[in-house]
Amino acid sequence: MAQEITLKDGRIAKIKSGKGLDLLNAQKKAKTSDEIPYALIAELTEIDGQYLVYEDILQLPIEDVINLQAAISGKFQPSAPSA
Repeated sequence: MAQEITLKDGRIAKIKSGKGLDLLNAQKKAKTSDEIPYALIAELTEIDGQYLVYEDILQLPIEDVINLQAAISGKFQPSAPSA
């Protein structure tokens, strides 16, 4: 199930669960390693039914980018080992 975030302008961002292929695609599309997180946001996030390129993510308000980064980084936290 996709996580939803309401952006500053009221649009809805849906963040899908990622796969290794999404990370690989983000790495290929980024021009530098610093751009990988933004490319990953673009790979995993749909805004109002449309996928964007990472250059579009760079044009979002900083609050939205930070919220999207937090949502995506939370998806990739290691799970605690079972007891």
